[in-house]
Amino acid sequence: MRIATLCIALVALTVLTGRDLSAQEPLFQDQNLPLEESGVGLTSGIDGEQLEPNGAPVEGGVAVPDVGETANGFPQLDPRVSKLEERFDKLTKKLEASSAPKKTTYPTFKMTGFTQLDTAWYHQTPHNIDTVGDAQDGTGFRRVRMAVQGKAAEFTNYQVEVDFANAGRPSFFDTYVEQEQLPFLGTVRVGHFLQPFSVDALSGFRNLPFLERSLPFLAFVPFRRTGIMSSNISEDEMSTFAYSLFRTGGYNNAPLGDSRFGTDFGDIGGYSFSTRGTHLMWFEDKGCSLFQVGASYDYSQLGANDATGSGTSGNAGSPLPFYQAKTTPEFGPLGYPENPQNFGSAVNGTPLFVDTGRYQANNFQLFGVETVYQQGAFSAQAEWMGTMVDSVAGPVFYNGAYGEVMYRLTGEYREFDQKLGAFKNPIPYNDFISTARGPNRGIRGWGAWEVAARLSFVNLNNPSKLDGHYYNSATNTFTGNSHAGNGSLNDSTVGLTWFLNANTKIQANWIYAMLHNEAQGFSTANLYVTRVQVAY
Repeated sequence: MRIATLCIALVALTVLTGRDLSAQEPLFQDQNLPLEESGVGLTSGIDGEQLEPNGAPVEGGVAVPDVGETANGFPQLDPRVSKLEERFDKLTKKLEASSAPKKTTYPTFKMTGFTQLDTAWYHQTPHNIDTVGDAQDGTGFRRVRMAVQGKAAEFTNYQVEVDFANAGRPSFFDTYVEQEQLPFLGTVRVGHFLQPFSVDALSGFRNLPFLERSLPFLAFVPFRRTGIMSSNISEDEMSTFAYSLFRTGGYNNAPLGDSRFGTDFGDIGGYSFSTRGTHLMWFEDKGCSLFQVGASYDYSQLGANDATGSGTSGNAGSPLPFYQAKTTPEFGPLGYPENPQNFGSAVNGTPLFVDTGRYQANNFQLFGVETVYQQGAFSAQAEWMGTMVDSVAGPVFYNGAYGEVMYRLTGEYREFDQKLGAFKNPIPYNDFISTARGPNRGIRGWGAWEVAARLSFVNLNNPSKLDGHYYNSATNTFTGNSHAGNGSLNDSTVGLTWFLNANTKIQANWIYAMLHNEAQGFSTANLYVTRVQVAY
């Protein structure tokens, strides 16, 4: 047994250390003694005669060292053999430890984020300037996001994300904790996050084929709110379903748009329900060919803060629940959107083109249907949204839609997130500037090039029955008649995107905005806008 262990040890040392043991001195030979005095018996062949220089016994025709006996009568091996066995045991343990899977230590974390630098040039007709205000050319950071995300336990995820591009202070964005693999519920998320409504909303800012999302999204969708959500995906990953409960209002109880402060308070109403379901009719070649349909629904009970002084100058809130939908063309807001800006003024950045005005209401329902298609380098996406508002004067209906097509001139297809049911950026076949190390660094190819076009519209015309129910800031009551922003807006957008690599892209859009204001009539504006984006 000892001899077998010795042989294994010699082979292991040869393999693991790369040493040529054949070039080393004999195992039982003392290099300081002549061979005859080393304690090793030799065999020599003269008529089969065996030589024993030190008188060692011969077993089976092979001389063995005279190493004596142990107390129990077994042969005693050379101490160097024992050391070799010890070394072999240590190496075996190291190999076993290195091949064993490493245990994950929680919490884990990684940094992620992106930066978007925008530049805009406006060319408005004189009538458009008279209607919406004189939009100023400018350059500014649209988004500067940083996030930490990871796992608190094997099935417990978290993310903390803030944006530094907003004036005043960093703003909350997707900040939440979620638990995966819950029976019936799937994944449950609690915090501040995108509510499940619209493929346009869930595509992610860094993945947009244009600089901004569509007009219906900008006008109607509640977007980020603080709440709780359950989401699930079918076993074949062809269907998704999500629903959430959340606080309706954002800053000053505003029911729509992004709630960047993550705070909403008020004793009157203010709770909402949203849901979205999607199904892939087919999904082939990792998403190179796909067709998806989906639908969304949102019910929002409008909220208010009835504390004394609510809504007055310098105070947050609104004394009564209200509804207000508004939007710029499909760019911006470049400037200072946190500062108050009435319709007809462009002093704080990109002006509003349509605005329902703030009027008293109880709740609203938002409906949406969507479709997504991709075949190789060609992809398309379309949605329709309709809103029914329960105002104090009766129901009011608004709607909007968009359709967009994209084509990669270099042949790539857009990645598709099956859990979200939404497109991601394409991965260039050949980076323009490679981030790889070694010989693949530097300029390698053309990157990926994508052309895109979109048509969208939104109708925000109010009925006359709302007169007398608009917000009057002078008296902090809903007794006004101002609805200067009522109308419809149609945008046609053409875009070009150059993906230098998977993390960097340069975009250019030409937006032709066609406004029909209820009071001022028809006017147009051209927007020429660019963006440089780096994600990490």
